[in-house]
Amino acid sequence: MTASLTCRKTLSLEAGSVYAWETAEGATGHILIDLDRSVVRPCTVEGIILGNMLLDKNIGNLENPDPDPTLRRSFLIAASVIFREGERQGRLPDKITRTYW
Repeated sequence: MTASLTCRKTLSLEAGSVYAWETAEGATGHILIDLDRSVVRPCTVEGIILGNMLLDKNIGNLENPDPDPTLRRSFLIAASVIFREGERQGRLPDKITRTYW
């Protein structure tokens, strides 16, 4: 089975960068990465934070995980892909596509 994820930066705000993510299975969402590029939260397309779930890269910990396992997993994958590509490029990327088997 193959799965893929596409993330693209859609908005830059004073609070950080908004990314839209989509899986090959059709799950979609948005995440906000703060200006320090260390904390990610689910958000609306406008960058308004949704719920209490967050991933802090410096601590390596998911806090207040969403009870929906599909949403939680997609959120973690999108955040980790963006963080890794940001480290590789030295800046947050504009678009990323990853395929998993």
